[in-house]
Amino acid sequence: MTDRHDFLNALDPEVRKALEAHADWLSLAAGQKLFEVDDPGDALYLVLSGSLGVYIPNAADGLRLVAIIRHGETVGEMGVISNQSRSATVIAIRDCDLMRLSKANFDRLLKEQPTLMVGLNRLLVHRLRQALHGSHHLLEPKTVALLPCSADVDIPPVADALAQRLKDKGLKAAIIDKRHAKRASAWFTAQEDKHDHVILCAGDGREGWVRICARQADRILMVAHASQPAVSNLPEDLLEQRAQHQLLDLVLLHRGNADQPVATGKWLDRLPVNRHFHIRTTNSADWDRLTRVIGGRGVGLVLGGGGARAYAHIGALRAFEEAGIAIDFVGGSSMGAIIAAGIAVGWSVDELTERIRETFVKSNPLSDYSLPIISLVRGRKVECLLRENFGNVEIPDTWKPYYCVSSNLTTAKVVVHNRGQLVDALRASIALPGILPPVITDDGVLADGAVINNLPVDVMRGLHRGPIAVVDVARDLALDPEWLRHETGSLSIRRLLKPPIISVLMRAGTVSGEQQNRQQASDADLVIDPPLGKIEIRDWKAFDQAVAIGYEHAVVTLQEHGHRLNRRRRVVVS
Repeated sequence: MTDRHDFLNALDPEVRKALEAHADWLSLAAGQKLFEVDDPGDALYLVLSGSLGVYIPNAADGLRLVAIIRHGETVGEMGVISNQSRSATVIAIRDCDLMRLSKANFDRLLKEQPTLMVGLNRLLVHRLRQALHGSHHLLEPKTVALLPCSADVDIPPVADALAQRLKDKGLKAAIIDKRHAKRASAWFTAQEDKHDHVILCAGDGREGWVRICARQADRILMVAHASQPAVSNLPEDLLEQRAQHQLLDLVLLHRGNADQPVATGKWLDRLPVNRHFHIRTTNSADWDRLTRVIGGRGVGLVLGGGGARAYAHIGALRAFEEAGIAIDFVGGSSMGAIIAAGIAVGWSVDELTERIRETFVKSNPLSDYSLPIISLVRGRKVECLLRENFGNVEIPDTWKPYYCVSSNLTTAKVVVHNRGQLVDALRASIALPGILPPVITDDGVLADGAVINNLPVDVMRGLHRGPIAVVDVARDLALDPEWLRHETGSLSIRRLLKPPIISVLMRAGTVSGEQQNRQQASDADLVIDPPLGKIEIRDWKAFDQAVAIGYEHAVVTLQEHGHRLNRRRRVVVS
């Protein structure tokens, strides 16, 4: 049911028998480490049942999950062949049975059975082909456990809804309930071989079956009613362990006619979840989103900043919609953060178009000039316009998972905004130095996200395990010397009302991050970079032109390269 390469079954019977004779067998409980970064590459391992998580160092949060190794796959072979130390930390996601072949036994076996190298070469060629074609280790769950936060949560209908949508997509899905609580680990592994996805349904909330589900699942989805108090009856040690390994999500169920989630932050304060999803029980689009995430097909979209050029994002979103590509996670920087926020709160592309037109075209938000002590503009008009559109919405209360970034001028670090009021985060993300006043917080002085990270793909990669698309509207954001020479050649009322210093400051505030933008884009699966060279960064009236360019370029890019959003990233572990 999967594209994994079963190493053991690919070997000749004689070689397999010899391998089994030289190997040791061991078991790992969920949460136990197999090895850590920089450990010696003293053995290779074959997963017989269960699954392993591969983690690499991450300056932001210690370790980041980058791959899942499932039964039939190997891990650590590169370290044995190259005699190098481990490049990643590997931890048991579920209860695992493993076969271990030490380096000494590997070398001995290779002399006795030189055709063993043929099997390893096949494995490495298989992985190389997957890497060349963009095939990824599936980072979303093969087996997911649905656990109720409280006794009043009815889990079976949730399992049925997910299973039916998986089946509608042509996938085989199985629901396993407490009747199978006494089954051995190998039985659960066998169910995975028979199905594309397995849903473990902890419907009655009894701790014994809940723990079995947790030990046999790649990822846990806690399910709760959004209208109920933010409490959980689930074992705290179980939740902490899964959250530590970035494998714990929260699903909040809402009435079908709910207008806007509220008080989600209380759940996030009390539960150690890695991600959360809002589901209106009668809304097919919400269920489809969760199903795509579970199936590893959810799409994350990152929108970069670029002043008035960011209008092109709207055209790109229209192209995504027409291509039938739904967006499941959104994030951005600067003006891109505002466009992304509109999608996150549930605006349609039509509503987004009209709101942005009213806010930025018909009402110039950078027209409340100030004595330039801290900035050219007071920023009050911008904040009022943002408040008119987004109100007092908190970031966790957006319908789609959302984040934006700003730059901490005090610490010279990127700030990721995923909590607090949306307007406050947006105000920081667009505070370009010299133009808008920075936002002063206890942690530092915050300015436009584009100063340090105008295309925060790395943040999306930490939040979202599936394919990522980016729209980069600043790739050719040059300051034309002829234009500037003309602007400064003579004085006029127009130049006094629209001084060219704004363009100079906007370009100066983003130029240092251009190389990083290209590096960030290289980690995305699809890059849309509309040719916006003729649109000046502060030309807020170029709305229709920028939207049209963004649309036309995105249509062509999606037609030619949209298949990349079906790719899955593969990581080779030494």
